Amino acid sequence: MRRVLATVVLVLSATVGLPATAHAGGPTSVLITHVGASAGALYYTDEEYDDLFALLPDVETRGKAEPPGGGIDYNLTWMIHDVAAWRWDRVRVSRDGTAWVSTSFSNDSTGGWQQVEAPAKLAELLAAVQGRTLAHEASLAPAAEPVSTPPAAPPADDTARFSLTGWRWVVPGGLLGLLVGAVAARRRRDDEPRRVLISSEA
Repeated sequence: MRRVLATVVLVLSATVGLPATAHAGGPTSVLITHVGASAGALYYTDEEYDDLFALLPDVETRGKAEPPGGGIDYNLTWMIHDVAAWRWDRVRVSRDGTAWVSTSFSNDSTGGWQQVEAPAKLAELLAAVQGRTLAHEASLAPAAEPVSTPPAAPPADDTARFSLTGWRWVVPGGLLGLLVGAVAARRRRDDEPRRVLISSEA
């Protein structure tokens, strides 16, 4: 009886009490690069992640060798557990309103280009991811340091205009020298004894 009870407890603990095996799912993130401009990413918990995945083909694409016309190019790299890449999508949002995608599951090959069924929604989603990334980068950028203005020069002292320094001594000094010289010469003449002419005739 004890053996039967022990067996029942063991079975119940195995089916109920033990943790379930972790489920190894599909991709967990996608790196989105706007060729030549910026890069963004979506994680599997983001709402746009599933929306983006649903807008793209399920299999490797076949079609044109090149997408028609010019436009905006995106590269999408899907990652498994954020470690290994397993899928690559090249997307062209054309100027005529169409969108084209080339999907490959090998890094060594590229798929042909085929048209996307909902181009407007795909273009809006990709642009939103890039805009959000640029806004985040702008918020992390250091604020510009305020331009410091040099302090204003102190007002000129009015007394400096009348200061007799440096070259300003030249003219007054010269005039004063001439005046002193003239006064000294005149005094010298006044101090000299006057000569009286006396006639020798008796």
